[in-house]
Amino acid sequence: MQKDKKGFTLIELLAVIVILAVIALIATPLIMNVINDAKKGAARDAGYNVIKAGELKAATEGIAGGNPPFHYDESSNLDMKGTKPTKFILDIDKNMKTQLRA
Repeated sequence: MQKDKKGFTLIELLAVIVILAVIALIATPLIMNVINDAKKGAARDAGYNVIKAGELKAATEGIAGGNPPFHYDESSNLDMKGTKPTKFILDIDKNMKTQLRA
């Protein structure tokens, strides 16, 4: 009489675990690089948005009789899309050159 043996041996299960571990070791740095690149891109875009919002506000204030240089920070009421950085200083000189410090 022969038994029907169903299932996996311990060696087969260990081989699958080792293969999954190797795949995880290869994939983790790649995923981390993608995440870091996304964070850098988001920070760059937020800075660009702050500069454009500051230039628009400076132009509006200039038309209304304001005199350069203009100075804005996180407490300034800049109308911008996206996430506003929590801390920044934006200076715009009389030639409309911008300097953003975070």
